[in-house]
Amino acid sequence: MKRRMIETSILRHFDQTRETILEINSFNYVNDEVLFQYDDEEVLHSIVFYSKNMSFAECNYKIYDKKLLVIIWAFEHWRLELKLTDISIKMFIDHQALTSLMKDKKLSRHQMHWVQKLADFNFRIMYWSDKQNIKIDALTHWADVVLRDSEDERVRYQWITILTSNRMKIADLEKNISESIYKQILETNEIDENCTLLREAIARDETQYEDIKLKNCWTQNKILYHDSQLWISFNELLQTNLIREMHNQSSVDHSDILRTVKVIKRNYYWSFMRKTIDWYIQNCYICQRSKTSRNKSNDLLQSLSISEQRWQDIAMNFIIDLPDSYDYNAILTVICKLLKERHYISCIIDDEDITAEKTAEMLIQWVYWTHDLSSFIVSDRDSQFISILWKFLCKQLSIFLWLFIVYHFQIND
Repeated sequence: MKRRMIETSILRHFDQTRETILEINSFNYVNDEVLFQYDDEEVLHSIVFYSKNMSFAECNYKIYDKKLLVIIWAFEHWRLELKLTDISIKMFIDHQALTSLMKDKKLSRHQMHWVQKLADFNFRIMYWSDKQNIKIDALTHWADVVLRDSEDERVRYQWITILTSNRMKIADLEKNISESIYKQILETNEIDENCTLLREAIARDETQYEDIKLKNCWTQNKILYHDSQLWISFNELLQTNLIREMHNQSSVDHSDILRTVKVIKRNYYWSFMRKTIDWYIQNCYICQRSKTSRNKSNDLLQSLSISEQRWQDIAMNFIIDLPDSYDYNAILTVICKLLKERHYISCIIDDEDITAEKTAEMLIQWVYWTHDLSSFIVSDRDSQFISILWKFLCKQLSIFLWLFIVYHFQIND
């Protein structure tokens, strides 16, 4: 044991001809630094330890400035030793942003004053995680344990009450709905026909009534509940009044859909609640006027071109849901945009709606046999319907389509 204690060297004298390594760290109230050097056998030995408490003002620094301050302290404290060495000093720190300190970057005036002190030293800052900085990390955390329960000024400043109880009105934040609406909810819950049917289904131990799951529903004193929430009957006026009352109160203050749903779901429940609240907030006058729309702005309306010939541009539309007359139940209206001449074509629309092929046959029979082939068709049908319509028209009129890309020089000549 004596031989091992004598042979093992814990601290050594500084040697300016050897490579120097600095490990530094800053944690809460203290800055700690350790200086190392390698011996002839490439074994790393500790040369000296240095620890310094931060002042009250320095505790308020940002983490970047705290880590920079510990670098400045290290070079000021060991200035004579570190200035003599010609070998680049390796400095390990657990803040990666400081690795680019000496490169071109914008610094504050306070930081620039500190950096000027480092111009006389040959060093390089390298990043090391907390798990690798074992020795220095142990020092900083030990200092934090010592100061945790003390009456030190640096600890006391963290426990300041900014908003005292006499400056906050708890009643305003806990405002609930008015008594009249709550009384109306209870009365409607007790006498409403749908609520009565739900209570009867629960009494029969049914798990579902129509589209409503009754797994978490229960009754007490003839009042229907869902979990711990009061059930709201299928009354649109009552639901709207409840949403308005909750949406306008100061604790919610016309917030978004998610927060309004969260506030209402604390005490109330009804089917399709999210859909009803979404509809109300989208039509809320104050929300629409005060909140910026995040939707993409619509472009200006583009006017239709003016026709140069009769029946060159036509507009067509279907009049549906008419009573049956001679086995017909709809009318296809085709109007010339130039002269406002029109054709009314009786047709049949079944449950699957009319197809583009049937529409093309009616246009050929009643329009194109009487007039020329139209160049433009205006309709409220989707693009897929119009595409199939044109393809079928060209097929019936023996018009062959040759599709090509836009930038085809041989065709666009």
